[in-house]
Amino acid sequence: MTEQFEIVALTDVDVAYVQPTPNEGEVIVRKSITAYKRLDNGKVQEGLFELAALAAPARAQLFRISLPSDTLVRVKVAKGEQGKLWMTELPAPAKDEEMEALLAEQVAEKTVEDEHFGVFTFDRETCVYQCEIDWREKKITLEVEDMEETKPREVARALQQEAEKWELAARAQIKTVKPAASRMSLRTLSVDDQGAFTFWFAGKAGIACAAGSLEEGITDATVI
Repeated sequence: MTEQFEIVALTDVDVAYVQPTPNEGEVIVRKSITAYKRLDNGKVQEGLFELAALAAPARAQLFRISLPSDTLVRVKVAKGEQGKLWMTELPAPAKDEEMEALLAEQVAEKTVEDEHFGVFTFDRETCVYQCEIDWREKKITLEVEDMEETKPREVARALQQEAEKWELAARAQIKTVKPAASRMSLRTLSVDDQGAFTFWFAGKAGIACAAGSLEEGITDATVI
């Protein structure tokens, strides 16, 4: 029989979700955690783990409610494969001084300052750094994945310097998909670590994006 033990777990920002199984009347509840402490030996494990449980759909909702984001829970588990910890009971709120210190560190605001754009704040739900930047007499949000990489911000500066040219090119590409969407408001510019960028527009016509690179220009558009 698989060993069972009690833990205090630190849940991640992601919400718990329910996954179907091939068996009728049975689902899997899954919730990511960033650390757990075994209560039998006091050992703390940090990293990416997952609490999981097999349950009937109605009971699965009880598990979801018992696993809020960014909190400590106490639960009995059995260790599974690939970082899974299978819950054998419903979790309950927990208090633990050592784990509360990890929770405080987890939810603390993370910021990095850039000489040109200013302060970037890490958004834990999307896992990107965000900063409001000037763009054609308005403000939009700039998103980059890794502040240690300089290329995304270099690309963003180049786009900002020719903001009108790039925005009009993005709108023109979107117009080929859905003309009404090309008139929506520009909200966000995201740049990945390789320098590829995406303009995001939103409005009554929905959501639209136009992607490209400095070398190739705007190459693709999608309207949702």
